[in-house]
Amino acid sequence: MNYVNQRAAGHLAFTSKGRSAGKGVLIMDACSVTALGIKQVLVESCGIDDEISVVQNLAGISSRIDGAPPALLIMDICGEDELMLDGLRLLVHLREAHPAMKVVICTDFSDYRVLELLVSSKANGILLKHEPALALTQCITRGLTGNRQWLSPKVQQLLAKTAPKNTALTARELDVLACLFSGQSVSSAAQTLHRDIRTVSTHKRNAMMKLGFHNDSELFAQGTWMAKIGPAPGF
Repeated sequence: MNYVNQRAAGHLAFTSKGRSAGKGVLIMDACSVTALGIKQVLVESCGIDDEISVVQNLAGISSRIDGAPPALLIMDICGEDELMLDGLRLLVHLREAHPAMKVVICTDFSDYRVLELLVSSKANGILLKHEPALALTQCITRGLTGNRQWLSPKVQQLLAKTAPKNTALTARELDVLACLFSGQSVSSAAQTLHRDIRTVSTHKRNAMMKLGFHNDSELFAQGTWMAKIGPAPGF
């Protein structure tokens, strides 16, 4: 990926070979108060004076980005009544479709397994909402000016307690998991996804291996966090 960061603050514009430059910032959070706080940090602490738009759910991200992707997307992993799995699936799509766009995850999900998946999504920065505003400022000023992924101190602390895993799930594996956690069987998922049942079974098996689950009982008993519903309605 060949991108150009014209300025870390002020005007944001990133370009990628064969793609037009994105402009502005898009914030996605179910809580309007949280979104306002993020916007305030961007303007007052990061000096960003581009247009800043706000949406409250994953669907809002898709509708905005399909028209004109921003230079920077700051998002929670899911909105009200949305599944975390849906957010992970969207992240995979965004990294493939808009590689020049910078993505920062700001979330309340602090489970190390969730954080491992977010790290593997190749988001440019990851932090938790309850961290000081300085964490977001550092994420913007440091995470967007280099190639390395920026993790907040709290995220690093939570991940340091676990052994690193190669947990990167493919879009197809996430699609299969989303079907299974919605109550579908493997055969029903195959029909929904218009795939051969053997292909779906392979995606399921590969996803379980990456996540450390050995059988269906473990998948559904210990993997319920993957289908967790998003936060309460915003103000």
